[in-house]
Amino acid sequence: MITSTANPRVKALAALSKRSERDRTGRFLVEGLRVVRRVLASGWTVDELVLAPELATEEASAVAAGSGVPVTELGADAFRRVAYRHNPDGILAVARTGAFPLDGLTVPADGFVLVLEAIEKPGNLGAVLRTADAAGVVAVIAADPATDPFNPNVVRASQGSLFSVPLAVAGAPETAAWLTGRGLAIWVARPDGGVAPWDLDLTVGCAVVVGSEHAGVSAVWAGHPSVTLPMTGTADSLNAATTAAVIAYEARRQRSTRTGGSR
Repeated sequence: MITSTANPRVKALAALSKRSERDRTGRFLVEGLRVVRRVLASGWTVDELVLAPELATEEASAVAAGSGVPVTELGADAFRRVAYRHNPDGILAVARTGAFPLDGLTVPADGFVLVLEAIEKPGNLGAVLRTADAAGVVAVIAADPATDPFNPNVVRASQGSLFSVPLAVAGAPETAAWLTGRGLAIWVARPDGGVAPWDLDLTVGCAVVVGSEHAGVSAVWAGHPSVTLPMTGTADSLNAATTAAVIAYEARRQRSTRTGGSR
C-alpha cells in the first residue's frame, strides 16, 4: 500500500486532472463506485483500479477484487490527493483516452442528434451526455469544444453515460457538412426569434445545435432555422444543458406519441 502523498505514483495519478497530462499519457481518471462499475461493464479499456481500503465500502472492494484489472492500494490521505470528489468513496479507475471521429457514428435516417458547439463548462457536456442517454438521443457531437471529454467534471456529470452514448468530437464546419451529407435537418437553438420545439416535427431525422452560453453559435450555422424555448420571466436565456434537455425530451415525447412506445 502506498501511503505517502509525495509518492511519484500518487503525483502521477493526481496530475491526470490536467488536460495536458491526459493528452500526454493517454489516460484519465474515473472516480466513484457507480461510474467505475459502468466503465468496467462498457468494455472500455481500463488499465488499473486504485483502491483506498480505509475509505472503500465492502462493495467497492469486491468490485475491485473481481474486476480482473490490476489494483493499486493507497492510504486514505494519498487517495484524497488523487481524488477530485470532496468525499471520495475510495475507488477509481485509470482508463485509456480515445478518439471520437464523426465516421465512428452510426445515425439512422430518422435519428435525433444533439450538437454542442464550443461548450466551455465540462459539467454541461457531462450533463448533456447523461440526458442523451436517458432521452434516447442517438448521438452527441461536441463541435469545437473548449473542454475535452475526459475532463473529470465531464466524467462525473455524465454518471457513466460517457461510456454508453455515441459521441464524436469535430470542428463545427466538418460537423455541419457531415450532418447535411446524411440528410439530417438542422435546427439551431437561439434565445429568441425561433420556433418552439413543440411546434416542430422532431420525429424526422434531425440535429439540434446548442451553443455556448457566452457566445451562442458561430457563423457556421447561419441560414439554418432557429428553435427557441419560450421564456416568461426576466431570464433571457437558459443553461446550455437545460436547453438541450428540454428539446431532447420534446423529441422523445413526439417519437413516443408516434410509435405508441416509451421512446
